[in-house]
Amino acid sequence: MEAYSPLQVIGEGSFGRALLVLCNSNQKKYVVKEIQLPKNSSKLENWRREAILLSRMKHSNIVAFREAFEADDLLCIVMEYCSGGDLLQRIQQQKTTQFSVDDVLKWFAEMCAGAKHIHDKRVLHRDLKSKNIFLTDNGTIKLGDFGSACVLNSSRAYAHSYIWDNKPYNNKSDVWSLGCVLYELCTLRHPFQASSWKSLILKVCRGAYPPLPKHLPYELQYLVKQMFKTNPKDRPSLHTILTSHRVSRLLRSHLPSQVKTQCSYELPASTFREWNTASTCCIFVFPEVSEDRRQRRQWEKDPPRGLLSLLEKAQLSRAFSTFLINRGL
Repeated sequence: MEAYSPLQVIGEGSFGRALLVLCNSNQKKYVVKEIQLPKNSSKLENWRREAILLSRMKHSNIVAFREAFEADDLLCIVMEYCSGGDLLQRIQQQKTTQFSVDDVLKWFAEMCAGAKHIHDKRVLHRDLKSKNIFLTDNGTIKLGDFGSACVLNSSRAYAHSYIWDNKPYNNKSDVWSLGCVLYELCTLRHPFQASSWKSLILKVCRGAYPPLPKHLPYELQYLVKQMFKTNPKDRPSLHTILTSHRVSRLLRSHLPSQVKTQCSYELPASTFREWNTASTCCIFVFPEVSEDRRQRRQWEKDPPRGLLSLLEKAQLSRAFSTFLINRGL
């Protein structure tokens, strides 16, 4: 610890404590997580694994790893300092004032981007909650605390630990946890509250929670419902949420361009999809094949004028129809 000057203790728990420190070489602030090294070799490897996992996670929405070292029977993990505190503190500061929809969408989009990066590396976080999600001074979300994380042998494998109803963890467990955080951002309270453990477990297993406020977009309400599906197979993946879910259009507008590229989802080059929200119909347009296939097709943002005029005169019963149209470029 000679390279760092302690400033204050900013957190304590069963693991040990977290210190805000000043780096003597560059005068920047960092957080040092001090973990008392156990004598049990298996537990020791568990703590060392956190440092290894964190060092592999290089993403704009994950707390950055600086270094790790052992000294005086302590494992010290040095990481980025998020001066905005954790999300639980931010929620509690709101008291009864709801977050704006834009804030909710931005923060949740960044959570999903960070968690997707973790899942792409076949890692489960297993402890995603508002207390382990941090904010920088400019309001950017950072996922942290990998003390409960584990590595899967494949993207479809399951962890060996179990949850409420004897079902093993997989990446859909992290999706459920992010659903809880999203619900907290929307309501300033946890979705599952009860007076006893038994009642709490029943609510969780049944997916019973108070509905979201009606002023929120329908896409958010639908997403929360899907993320709380009791069968993990029925929950959307983070890739689906960011690319092809009903809410993806709202979320992607809040992601940095480099993250959008990482979460890109493309239809075949010869297919365009246009949405007419006024008549609630989906129009698929298949242009003729061009001789030059090298030029990338672009999304057509505005529905064709002629087609819109036809739809305006169409009978209401046709509003939910799907039309296939062939046209030249």
